[in-house]
Amino acid sequence: MTRTDMAASPLRKEDARLLRGQARCVDDVHLDRMLHAVFIRSPMPHAEIVGIDGSAALAAGAALVLTAADLPFIDKPWVVRYWHPKIRNGMPKFLATDRVRYVGEPVALLVAEDRYLAEDLAALVEVDYRPLPPLASVEDARAPGAPILHPEWDGNVAAAFRLEQGDADAALAGSVHLAKGRFTFGRQTPLPLECRGVVADYDADRGDLTVWMSTQAHYNVRQNLATVLGLPEYQVRVIAEDVGGGFGAKSRTYAEELVISHASRVLRRPVKWIEDRLENLQATTHSRGVTTEIEIGCDAEGRFTGLRASVVLDLGGYVFTSGIMTAEIAGAHLPNCYRFPHQQIDVQCVGTNKTPIATYRGAGQPEAVFPIESLVDRLAKRAGLAAAELRRRNLVTPADLPHRLGTTIAGLKVAAESGDFPALFEAAVADSGYSEEVQDLPDGRRLAWGLAAAIEASGLVNFETANIRIDGAGLVTVFCGMTTQGQGQPTTYAQVCAEALGVQLDRVAVRMGDTQLVPFGRGAFASRGAIFGANAVLGAAQALRDKALGCAGQLLQCDPGELRIEEGRICRAGAGPTEIDLAAIAQAVGPGGQLFSGDAALEAQYVFKSDQPVTYGMTVHVAQVSLDPRTGFFAVKDYLVAHDAGRVLNAMIVDGQIVGGAVDGIGGALFSELLYDGEGQLLTGSLADYMVATAPDVPRLRLVHHETRPGTNPLGVRGIGEGGTIAPGAAIANALSRAIDPHGSAQEAGLSVLPLSPERVFAACRAAGR
Repeated sequence: MTRTDMAASPLRKEDARLLRGQARCVDDVHLDRMLHAVFIRSPMPHAEIVGIDGSAALAAGAALVLTAADLPFIDKPWVVRYWHPKIRNGMPKFLATDRVRYVGEPVALLVAEDRYLAEDLAALVEVDYRPLPPLASVEDARAPGAPILHPEWDGNVAAAFRLEQGDADAALAGSVHLAKGRFTFGRQTPLPLECRGVVADYDADRGDLTVWMSTQAHYNVRQNLATVLGLPEYQVRVIAEDVGGGFGAKSRTYAEELVISHASRVLRRPVKWIEDRLENLQATTHSRGVTTEIEIGCDAEGRFTGLRASVVLDLGGYVFTSGIMTAEIAGAHLPNCYRFPHQQIDVQCVGTNKTPIATYRGAGQPEAVFPIESLVDRLAKRAGLAAAELRRRNLVTPADLPHRLGTTIAGLKVAAESGDFPALFEAAVADSGYSEEVQDLPDGRRLAWGLAAAIEASGLVNFETANIRIDGAGLVTVFCGMTTQGQGQPTTYAQVCAEALGVQLDRVAVRMGDTQLVPFGRGAFASRGAIFGANAVLGAAQALRDKALGCAGQLLQCDPGELRIEEGRICRAGAGPTEIDLAAIAQAVGPGGQLFSGDAALEAQYVFKSDQPVTYGMTVHVAQVSLDPRTGFFAVKDYLVAHDAGRVLNAMIVDGQIVGGAVDGIGGALFSELLYDGEGQLLTGSLADYMVATAPDVPRLRLVHHETRPGTNPLGVRGIGEGGTIAPGAAIANALSRAIDPHGSAQEAGLSVLPLSPERVFAACRAAGR
């Protein structure tokens, strides 16, 4: 296990405050004269809105009732980071106008003196609906004569496009061995511990809007608030101090955030809204929900020849642009870590009367790995090869790099530029104890192994800002455009700054999650925290070090090249510390100091930008399961994750992210599924119905690190936030398939749908004659 000096794993700087209950999440914000809001949401999946009457609620004491007709900005466009040219519109309004398209869609807002009163008064708001036929599935939406959700969605298709390279049809026709299948990754939700929340405070005298919010993308929210509400951007401040989890669900602007802010401006009082868990399961964007029909082939030597696939996303009632990107990433990543010379992948996003789809940890990558890795095992059986051996013959090698997958994301060609995939794969196989032999236990259970390899894309949205300042006491503060939802940035950024600047770690404080800290940033999503955030800190620290040494050279009347900084003191080459430290330099540079030249402080700002759209790494997951084929009950007994994180900035944090991601992925593979009935009603509206993994469901996870450093960023880091989540479904399904039928194709008998519920596994056992 390779570690760097920076990876000494100091304890996380933020944990003591969080563990003592001193975090400041949105519901911890209490302002004078603050009002409380609730949203009236549609109980119907598809209906026309005939009328809305809030007069009874107002007469009973509501401070405000807002509908779409009350919003002066109802037709203004959203500010989005990404818009695929194939999207056929279909963005949601801020409140429903003439029609609702999913259960939980916000129809009106009610504001009252406290939350309890607001909930009671909301029951007095009368909404007259005229029901329309619901589209509860992709099949319903595609049926002849089905209602069209949006005028631009011909056949209820919101977006459709093809990713191709070479001639897949000819390649497959000439293949010696073929395997094909239909795989479905069930609809799931990111389920952060802290639901969404907003406190908006509009200062009418100043024209300033301050918003506390649980978000991953505070600068995008600021853009939308300024643009939609017609405010100067510098007068909008968005604060996301301690965010209790996001996992992709909070990486965009929501209508509720804009409507609450508008209500504060109308009432000239602060307004708070905190999402409850039912709202979270109904109205916070869902994800996954992808069905893939795929066929792959190989020659007589087991070399892959071609890949052909159709990827269909159950998009829900509206377009969130990251939902389309989820489908695009799922299609683009089907070639995975293998050499496929020919491929044709058709992607289609189909509208239904369900909650809209957007990103969730991995964002299309788990949805791609499940079908391709399951099918590789199936093809190995067809070709008479061990599953591990078939992968060995087709893995991208260092000699192939940079390797283009032959697909695109957001119009950018997808390529892996560095790494050693075979070495990582062999380490995973060797260290796990993986075997393709099935062990029969005396009690009738079977033990079997399965594995899945995957590439992990990280570092999307290609710039981030950091500013570092040294005060007159020599204390260092890092200001960054990122947010944090528990990934450990306050610690890792302090480490990067301390090492690059030459100061003690305990002298560095990190501030983020506030749009007033730096002019512009992006936020924490897509495993970009180290690649962009930490490299922005590195650039600012290096610039500040050079600036400080230049000033020290003036004070000491020597060449700055002869100086260095050690533990905050200026040292001469070949000699010990001088009498000057960073505190003295900061005092000399500031107003009234002998080096004052107009700078208010000793500081430097840096924007890190990369022209490489994605930094790829690799991960291999190996799972051992025990299965009772008589009942379908099974347990994951052993689990290993091999991962290439590039340079490890903090070993404890890296390991924690990988383990946390794997637990999330195992839970998604085994338990989590959002279910709707045939009328479009959500059946899993509580945590009694929507299941997640708990500690007894997951074995102690083993980790293997194999370090190769990418050339996409100066620190040589790769993203780590999603690799743990990407491959569990395929690894566990392959293990169960082998346990059910070591020599057949049990996946064809029912293990092609996630999650792998006992009912589905039992059905597969019965179909295989077990």
